[in-house]
Amino acid sequence: MLAVDRLLQIETLFAAQVARMVVIELDEELLRLVLYFEDGSNLRVTEQWNGDALSRYSYYWLTAENELKTGWDNASHHTRLQNFPHHKHVGRQASMQPSFETTLEDVMQAIIKPS
Repeated sequence: MLAVDRLLQIETLFAAQVARMVVIELDEELLRLVLYFEDGSNLRVTEQWNGDALSRYSYYWLTAENELKTGWDNASHHTRLQNFPHHKHVGRQASMQPSFETTLEDVMQAIIKPS
């Protein structure tokens, strides 16, 4: 998927859930952006696409003070965790857990809970 197409998809899917969106980097298959929420927290998004396959991702949800809430990624450095390489850092970088949220859509569902 081209990054510009993914950006348009993200805008369409999440326009109602985010206060604003800032694009940091937009390359052919690399997308980096920040989604800001009404409560002041933000989600830092990095996606690397290889055709239609999401090959690398990181989604880091930070408080308004830029402290880590949860960070999801598929960096291949935590081999002992279930569902390797997918994992999340909860509350701090050293607190790693297996993750089954492996797309932005999954992560947004975890962040934006139904009212």
